[in-house]
Amino acid sequence: MTIEQTISNWVDDNSDHIIKTLCDMIEFQSITKINPKEAGPGEKDCQEFLKARLESLGMATDLWEPDGPQLLEKYRNRPGANPGRTFDGRPNLGGTLKGTGKGRSLMLTGHIDVVPIGERSHWNSDPFEPKIENGLIQGRGSVDMKGGVCAMLCAIECLVKNDLTPKGDIVFTTVVDEEIGGMGSLAMVDRGFSADAGIMTEPTNNRLSPICHGVLWGKIKIKGIGGHAELLPNSWDKGGPVDAISLCRYILDGIDKINERWKYDPKKNHPLMDLPNQIIPTMMSSGEHPASTAGYAEITIDVQYLPDERDEFGKGGHVKKEVDKLLSNICMGDPYLCENPAYIDWFLDADCEEIPSDNPFVQSFQNSLKLSGINNQPVGFGAHSDIGIPSTLGKTPTVNFGPGDPTQAHQPNEAMDIESLLECTKALALTTYNWCNEEKNGND
Repeated sequence: MTIEQTISNWVDDNSDHIIKTLCDMIEFQSITKINPKEAGPGEKDCQEFLKARLESLGMATDLWEPDGPQLLEKYRNRPGANPGRTFDGRPNLGGTLKGTGKGRSLMLTGHIDVVPIGERSHWNSDPFEPKIENGLIQGRGSVDMKGGVCAMLCAIECLVKNDLTPKGDIVFTTVVDEEIGGMGSLAMVDRGFSADAGIMTEPTNNRLSPICHGVLWGKIKIKGIGGHAELLPNSWDKGGPVDAISLCRYILDGIDKINERWKYDPKKNHPLMDLPNQIIPTMMSSGEHPASTAGYAEITIDVQYLPDERDEFGKGGHVKKEVDKLLSNICMGDPYLCENPAYIDWFLDADCEEIPSDNPFVQSFQNSLKLSGINNQPVGFGAHSDIGIPSTLGKTPTVNFGPGDPTQAHQPNEAMDIESLLECTKALALTTYNWCNEEKNGND
């Protein structure tokens, strides 16, 4: 029996076990919020569950709570060094399965934090009580990305249970804080976890994705002048009010025009990406009183950038300046905003990466996918993922590959396709076995 057949048979025979593993993980309410102090116990509980599973496979483990202020000071201006982070009750987890010889090492990595559920009425069942129906496992985090973490864990279990421990070390890491900027991955690399290559199991429909976007979050601050909403106002230059909501409309129209230009800008597009970079308004707030015109407003934006646009720190500094200038140009077209310009308060920069196609691991991974009967041609990962920090700071070239439809992420009724989960588990096990049995050479 071939290695491929052994792996495939074990996964098929243990499909109920794999499904239950994901269901168990979904039940942990590992929600992360913009303010990490609001996190509940779910992150810690989920990590302790995984720690016990790793130890049952004979793996050495490390469960620790990172020191946010210390990391910020040490890595200031580097990706993932975000202010205001606390990790009390929010541990990272690492584990290592020692290889039998001198093979190459591989890190399987993911995050266990999930976004809030949104409006409960949009869900047709409890988001944290997994529902299995029509070949799907429904629940918050099923796709983003506990499904990928489940596949990582069960791929290692497959190798151990079949006495297929490879020559090289297998490293397993799960982090928190990914959904709010990536300091968990920074802490993971700072802790010393690295390998000759890595796989981030974000949902890619089981397609190899060697590139992701960087992301900037900012708040456009708009200062109007409050006034009585029901009375005919004087003009603003004669002491009258200026409706900040109307200014929002004007600025949003300007952003639409920028996005239309970016569709055709080569710098904002990549051949592996389905969509160009965009400036996406995601949140708004305004006003003080129902009977008063809004004297202020804020528009929160999500801006993407590509690896070629990174600044000297590996971040989106150049793109920040570009968008600042574009907003300034919008304001110049309005008499009031020309004198009272809106500005952007940037509060998050999550980096990006691209692993070249001639990287030895990419080629090895493609070969294993071909053996698994999976399309091995690379695609882009249109959202942000944490591959940048391990690839650059950790010197672990890391690609995205994981089960599930990425468009399910962050949505109500998020659901993992069971066949995708099992297919991914097989592919990860085979890729890990093949790569970690390649002998290290003098350049590794």
